[in-house]
Amino acid sequence: MKARSLIPAIFVMAVGTLLADTKPALVVQVVQTDDSDAYVDAITKVNALVKARTGIERLRHVWMGDFAGDDSHGIFVVSEFPSAAAIYTTQDKLKDYPEMDALLTRLKGLRHLGASYLYKAVRYDGSYEGGAVFNTTIKCSDEAAYLKALDGLKAILVANGFKDAKVNLWRMVSGRTESTHLVVIALPTDARVGELWDSLTDKELLADWYVAAAKLRTSLHNGSYREITK
Repeated sequence: MKARSLIPAIFVMAVGTLLADTKPALVVQVVQTDDSDAYVDAITKVNALVKARTGIERLRHVWMGDFAGDDSHGIFVVSEFPSAAAIYTTQDKLKDYPEMDALLTRLKGLRHLGASYLYKAVRYDGSYEGGAVFNTTIKCSDEAAYLKALDGLKAILVANGFKDAKVNLWRMVSGRTESTHLVVIALPTDARVGELWDSLTDKELLADWYVAAAKLRTSLHNGSYREITK
């Protein structure tokens, strides 16, 4: 994932309805570490503590850039929440937690935190645990029209042997630089990403789609990433 990735009593019923309609939020944290294996092991322990306190299964997911330009071999921690508000309610639940505080103190010796980005889902098919993704950051001029274009993209993929492709569109909410959205095509394995690339290049699977989409967005960066969480 591109790194350059949650009242008063009179309002309770209204807020409950609002939150029920919210879409997932995604936090992408850039991490610098000289020992990715030790860092992944530490995140496994963090996830266990998070689950013990909140019930959330594997909140933190560690990803590594493969063929991703400047992001290649980079480490990213990706956390998904049911809403942006849930980011903060989860943080509150992890306060006054000595075991977590001790582990985070040890983590300081393993990593340096870089930029952090917050996204909200606009189109959400989901992802694969331990899977891989092909990401594209874009500058979009017409989100509604681009959503329809992504429906067309999904139909092309399904018709050409990629029924397992999950197409997601995330809107940049906070931390934005130049891009407005992140397009994520999730697949079960990095080998499937490779097969997708073969189809895109050898068969020019999306040649016409790219021409039409160019009227709605400018591609800024793309790359493949794989999850390395244990």
